[in-house]
Amino acid sequence: MFFIVCTTIAQAKTAITYHVGLSDQLLDFSDIKVINEDTKVPLEEIAAFLDIPFEQDKGITYIRKNGIEISYNESSKITAKNGAPHSSFPIVKVNGKLFISVNYIATEMGYKVHYFQRQKTQRIYRDDYGHMSHEDYEIYLNHVLNKQKIPPPLEAAVKAKATIYLTFDDGPNKFTTINNATLKKYNVQGTFFFVGNYMKKNASIIDTVVKDGHYIGTHSMTHDKEKVYKSSKSFINEMNEGIKLIKQMTGNDAKLVRTPYGSKPDLTAAMQTELIKKGYKLWDWDVDSKDWKYTDKEADQIVKNVKAGIEKSYKSGDRDIIVLLHDRSQTTKALPQIIEWLQKEGYALKTYEPDHHIVKNFLRDTSL
Repeated sequence: MFFIVCTTIAQAKTAITYHVGLSDQLLDFSDIKVINEDTKVPLEEIAAFLDIPFEQDKGITYIRKNGIEISYNESSKITAKNGAPHSSFPIVKVNGKLFISVNYIATEMGYKVHYFQRQKTQRIYRDDYGHMSHEDYEIYLNHVLNKQKIPPPLEAAVKAKATIYLTFDDGPNKFTTINNATLKKYNVQGTFFFVGNYMKKNASIIDTVVKDGHYIGTHSMTHDKEKVYKSSKSFINEMNEGIKLIKQMTGNDAKLVRTPYGSKPDLTAAMQTELIKKGYKLWDWDVDSKDWKYTDKEADQIVKNVKAGIEKSYKSGDRDIIVLLHDRSQTTKALPQIIEWLQKEGYALKTYEPDHHIVKNFLRDTSL
C-alpha cells in the first residue's frame, strides 16, 4: 500500500505541498514542515520507517543504528552525533513534537536523497536496495499526485515485493530432510549453512539438497563457540575445512559462510581479514525467526516473528531480505505457513546466487 501525506505552506497566497518517499513508496507522515528551506519530518515516525531504535531518557532523545548515535538535548536544543555537537539544527521541536531534517537523517544512515523539484518530493533510497529508476519514479509520482491511473508496467514495478532468502542453520540432520521436502513441495529454493562434522554423517541428505537446487554454505566444522573464536587461526581453519568438505561432498566451489551466532560480537578484525584473503563471502541476516527458543506447539510464534520481521524490513526499504531459520523440529512445523504467506503476499523466494552476491553482514563490510 502506498500513502501520500503532505504539508501545505502559504507563500504569497500559493499553496505548496511537500512529500517524502522511501524507495518506491510515498511515506505516511502526520506532518511535514519546511524550515529555512529544509524539509523536516517527525523524528519518531521516520525512525520507525528506517528501522532505527528511538529512545527518550531524562530530557534527551536518542536514535542509534550501525554504530551511530544521534541525540537531541531538550534543554540546550543541541543535536549531537556520537557526542559531538552540531553547529546547525537538524532536529527542532515544534508544538511539542521533534522534527528532523530528511537530508540529515538519510545521509547519516547511509541513504541518498533525490529531490523532484516539480513534485516537491524528496526520495530516500539506497543503491544496494532494488528500486525503480528516478525517471520511472517521477512518472509514477505524476500519476499518483494527479490521481491518474498508473501505467501497467509502472504499477507492476511499484507493487513488486522484495526477494526473500530463507536460510537454514545447523544441519544436516533429519529435520533438514523435512525442510527440504517442504521447499520442494512449494517449488522454492533455500540456502543451507551446514556444520562440517554433521556433514560427514549425512551424505545422502546433502545429495538430495544439492539435487533439489539449494545452495550449501559452511557454518564452521564444530559450531563450538570456544573453538571457533579461540584465535584467528582456529577461526579460519574451521571455515576452510567446512568449505573444503562442501567441495569434496558436492563438487561445488562454495565461498559463502555464516559464522556461529552471527558475526557480532565475536568475529574480530583479524578474522575478518582472513575471510577477505580467502575470497569468502559472509552472510548474517535481516530477520531472526528465533525458532530455536520455541517448542513444536509454539510454531505459530515463529511464523509471527518472520512475518513481523519481513514487514519491518520491507517497510524500511530493504528489497533483499535474509531470514534466519534452523533445521529443527519446530521450524518444520512453521515452514509451510511461512512459505504460503510469502507467496500470497507476492514475495519472490530465491537461493543464494554467487554471481549476484548481496552484501548482508552486521560488519557492513562490502568486501564480504
